[in-house]
Amino acid sequence: MATSQKQRQMSLLVFMAPVGYQTAAWRDPQSRVEDLYGLALPQAIARRVEAAKIHALFLADWLSFEETGKNPDQTGYEPFTTLGALAASTTKIGLIGTAATTFIQPYHLARYFSQLDWLSQGRIGWNIVTGTTGHENFNVELPPRHERYARAYEYMDVVTGLWDAWCDDAVKNDRHLGVWADRSRIAALNHAGEQYKVEGPLLVPRSPQGWPVLVQAGASDSGKDFAAKFAEVVFTATPTLPLAQTFYSDLKARTRASNREDASIRIHPGLMPIVGDDEADARRIHDELMDLVDDREGFARVSGMLLHVDLAGLDWNDRIPAQRLLSPEVAVKTRDANSRYDYYYDMAVNKGYSVRQLLREIMKSAGHSVVVGSAEQVADHMQQWFEEGAADGFAILPPTVPVGLDRFLDEVVPILQARGLFRTEYVDGTLRDNLGLARPTSRD
Repeated sequence: MATSQKQRQMSLLVFMAPVGYQTAAWRDPQSRVEDLYGLALPQAIARRVEAAKIHALFLADWLSFEETGKNPDQTGYEPFTTLGALAASTTKIGLIGTAATTFIQPYHLARYFSQLDWLSQGRIGWNIVTGTTGHENFNVELPPRHERYARAYEYMDVVTGLWDAWCDDAVKNDRHLGVWADRSRIAALNHAGEQYKVEGPLLVPRSPQGWPVLVQAGASDSGKDFAAKFAEVVFTATPTLPLAQTFYSDLKARTRASNREDASIRIHPGLMPIVGDDEADARRIHDELMDLVDDREGFARVSGMLLHVDLAGLDWNDRIPAQRLLSPEVAVKTRDANSRYDYYYDMAVNKGYSVRQLLREIMKSAGHSVVVGSAEQVADHMQQWFEEGAADGFAILPPTVPVGLDRFLDEVVPILQARGLFRTEYVDGTLRDNLGLARPTSRD
């Protein structure tokens, strides 16, 4: 498939899945599950991904031990400390960490990310989430989704205001006059809103990127409106081309309505590539990986993803009665609503998936697109989505690590490069520079 858009290139993120993104990947004999939680494993992944010229490594976060928490995919590396360690272990790749606005004070968050941006020389991004679990560990009640987003708007005003408290020219470093910084170029924030009262300013100057790159993953209307106002990179679960195209055009339109240009926001659907020597070999790999899934452990996840639906009395091959499920219109108003509920509801009610089929869909990809085929077929899929208005790039979810990740980096990435769809070297500068995103201007 020849490229027709040589002037436009996709951006690629890799999801930090230290033993593989597929739920049972840790059981693969070649996984490094024994090395979890030390530095060597994420360090090796970051350096491996950096060598392939990937734009950024994406670290998710979990704040509660879920019902299926016995598997290592349900736990993870704490983002702030890990980002700091990886910043010292790499030189070019961007590093994106997740932090919830509901559970951390905005002053702390602004300070942490600003310092990380300095330590990494401008390679940090913040994946903004409002939180869907974790309230049981923070002595707070989790508000409904719409209220969490309403609070997040004020939160962003505080954080960005703190990042802009120092003008870019505030630091003088004038040894002769004994002036390190011009205090007239540093302003208190003096924010006093409904949720937060923050005087400021931060204790550090404006970081290399001005602000870390702002990343967001919400798929609800509230989430998309929030992304249209603030996000510069969006990570989304759109498993089919029509769904991805609809999401892409909708979010770009909302972005324009927020007086921002299309190019100011880059949309990255999640993609799990199962790469084989040919399609038959890839399907063998996929089937063997799925055979590692323990159905009993996944039963609770089916219930959880469908908002704790009652599965009592159902067999693996039974359909879930529609009357047991909340309609999408009702579900979106609940505290536990998740952005993929509509997708799984459609499978259960309209497509008639059995409990087992739902389990396998949830376990294999968590609602993301899965491509099973040769390296050429995976590249064709990515090119089609990129050129047909579905993606500006992709968030790669390696099914297994190291093998699944290596096959994507060693076999698919060179094809994309040969087609002119992906760069062959980093741009000198920050993560913003590499993504083609503007640096927020300093206040006057």
